[in-house]
Amino acid sequence: MSVERIVDVAVEILAQGSVDSLTTREIARRLSISQPTLYSHVSGLDEIRSLAAIRGVAELSGRVRAAVRGLTGDVALVAMARAYRGYVREHPALYMLQQRAPWPPEFQEQGLAAAEPVRGVLRTYGLTEAQVVHVHLVFRTSIHGFVDQEINDAISDVADPDTSFEYFLAILAAGIRSLVSDPDRG
Repeated sequence: MSVERIVDVAVEILAQGSVDSLTTREIARRLSISQPTLYSHVSGLDEIRSLAAIRGVAELSGRVRAAVRGLTGDVALVAMARAYRGYVREHPALYMLQQRAPWPPEFQEQGLAAAEPVRGVLRTYGLTEAQVVHVHLVFRTSIHGFVDQEINDAISDVADPDTSFEYFLAILAAGIRSLVSDPDRG
């Protein structure tokens, strides 16, 4: 038994259900151990959630890094957004856990590392460093809004979410390009 194995099982549970399906009772059951034995390896569910979220952030970041390698500007932005969306579609519960898990320093460190490929793409537009910080927040919150709506079936009125996503990307890219001509903004 190892903490890594406990996190593996937690991720498996998330892959088969929702964030709420992740319980210490279910983890212990799947590992064929008692809950007290589980607690001899981890402090509780919050630690397990944090560790699973850290793994998820690292996986998402790795996917984004791979998608944008060697790309710049709009091509990189589109590849990055598609990688992000693809990850969320494949791992909706693990992604949602990342949004609400307890955030120890290790999670925050992983989040900062995950921000770098996004900011790297934004820098290829020629934005100032201050603009990069703001646009990164806009990218993160807007794409989160889209994928959150999508995985929670909140866009059922849209016949083709893929086309809507392409509109989203076109609007975002145009907005970013417009900032380059206005360096005083941001």
